[in-house]
Amino acid sequence: MAVTRDQMIAILAEADPVGLIAGGAPPDEYASEADAILALRGVPQLTEITGVFAVSFSDPGACTRETARWIVEQMARRGDR
Repeated sequence: MAVTRDQMIAILAEADPVGLIAGGAPPDEYASEADAILALRGVPQLTEITGVFAVSFSDPGACTRETARWIVEQMARRGDR
């Protein structure tokens, strides 16, 4: 399930968990979160992904489990392409 950094940034921009892209932010606004997720070992768990956003935005609800699940699914779908 290896996705590139650019793929991960694109996935997070599409998911837009905090609404930054919808608010006019550039597509790479979630680059630091992408880096944090890519630094996780193995297949990221939903709690790890929600945790990345909770820390980045000081909000435990910044990324829902449903959004985290979609992110993991997209990583699997787009990885190794």
